[in-house]
Amino acid sequence: MQKTIDFILPLTAEFEGFRANVYKCPAGFDTIGYGRNIEANPLSESEKAQLNADGSVSEAVAKEWLREYLEKCYKELDKSFSWFSKMDCVRKAALVDFNYNVGLGTLKTFKNTLRFFEAGNYKQAAANMRQSKWYAQVKRRGVKITAMVESGQV
Repeated sequence: MQKTIDFILPLTAEFEGFRANVYKCPAGFDTIGYGRNIEANPLSESEKAQLNADGSVSEAVAKEWLREYLEKCYKELDKSFSWFSKMDCVRKAALVDFNYNVGLGTLKTFKNTLRFFEAGNYKQAAANMRQSKWYAQVKRRGVKITAMVESGQV
């Protein structure tokens, strides 16, 4: 898991961008740090204690929150899909980022795409992802993630 997280963390951070203060994401949710939706994933009391006096978050703290949440996303995928553990690091990383971006509930609605992942047909899995509303919305992120799925390379 650690290798996958170390690999995807800088990419996810780049895709999300950093904001120290709470803002509304494109979907309209209160968000902070590296794209953390604090409506769906509220801050714990210990995380609230890590905020600056003005309610902002430092980049270092936000990056640690990102790492922890990516680890959670990895574990969700590993628990939900028996085939996940058999994939290479790059494709695992792509799915971890996808899970971070859309959430497990939405990810599970990609039923045909998931069947292609399970079958090891990564070219078709990537093609399906490219036909989705998600792909149209996330632009550069979608291009990168689907290329990683298809090729198994960065």
